[in-house]
Amino acid sequence: MRHRHTIVCLLAIWPGSPAAADEWQPVVPGVEYRQIERDGVDAHAVRVDLSQSQLQIIATSEPERGLTVTEFATRTGAVVAINGDYFDLKLRPIGLAMGDGRVWAEAIESIRRQEVVGVGGRRVQIFPRVEPLRAPEPWMSGAVSGWPTVVEDCEPVERLPGSDHFTRAPHPRTAVGLSADRQMLYLVVADGRREDVPGLTLPELARLMDDLGACITVNLDGGGSSAMWVRDRIVNQPSDPVERPVANHLAVRVVTEPAPPKED
Repeated sequence: MRHRHTIVCLLAIWPGSPAAADEWQPVVPGVEYRQIERDGVDAHAVRVDLSQSQLQIIATSEPERGLTVTEFATRTGAVVAINGDYFDLKLRPIGLAMGDGRVWAEAIESIRRQEVVGVGGRRVQIFPRVEPLRAPEPWMSGAVSGWPTVVEDCEPVERLPGSDHFTRAPHPRTAVGLSADRQMLYLVVADGRREDVPGLTLPELARLMDDLGACITVNLDGGGSSAMWVRDRIVNQPSDPVERPVANHLAVRVVTEPAPPKED
């Protein structure tokens, strides 16, 4: 009876039940999930405590290009995964891409100036577009790129670049952010293109990330690409009829051996 009670309690707080709405729920130690539903917004957020030595942040290697978020998460044993950079018709990322310690060779000649999210072990750093990162730092094992920065210096960016259709119209969105001390990683997917859930404009995404506690945030690929995997399934409702293959991904996994310690 005791084991049965435990199972019922876990089901009661896991995503999909009313009790889970807008409350942080544990996924694994150091990782929490939250669904935010209000005023036409349906967003899914994960926060990751980067001080937890058993966690590892990874990005897609070139041979893993073109997987869905589900395929990438199951292949790598991730507890959380999201889609990454914009990509072309050949599923090549637009910006710097790196995984398993190697920069994507095919993308090198076509890298555009974008923000870069560099990862290595449990260290994460967002490199600004104004000083484009063309080659990885020595500590990095992976990277995805995005554009634009929507939160900077702990404030939503007031003058966001881009067209009215891209920036000021609602769309599904994917974003990654860091707290002021860079100890908390935020991964967010906001649904859209549904009758009652149009999506977020970039200013609205900026305010959401600011409310969550992100001090710097970069927007990743959105639209039909936006998808989030938590524990064992996709938790959002991608706007395409089926989950879309994407160029690359960011993910969190638990490692048997502790990830290398962070370095300043």
